Amino acid sequence: MELTERQQQKLQEILDILQEECGEIVQCVSKVRRFGLDNSYKDGGTQRENLTQEIGDFLLLVDLLYTYNVFTEAEVQEAKLRKSQKLKQWSKVYED
Repeated sequence: MELTERQQQKLQEILDILQEECGEIVQCVSKVRRFGLDNSYKDGGTQRENLTQEIGDFLLLVDLLYTYNVFTEAEVQEAKLRKSQKLKQWSKVYED
């Protein structure tokens, strides 16, 4: 599907914001590892709540990318399956 110039501008903005959100998630994860999930955050919430908010922001932008046909939900599900297979092989996250 060919995007109009306006749609291309919007897509660029979505990608810019997505990039910022990814950086914010990295920062949140660092704070969770450093201080713990339930440690109070500077605004009175917890690190868990802050991480939840940032993940929600990220997922909204993923949903917007679906609307611009950057990828489909089926393609993302397939990518998630491939990653889970790699994790089962190379990490311990699925072990009991």
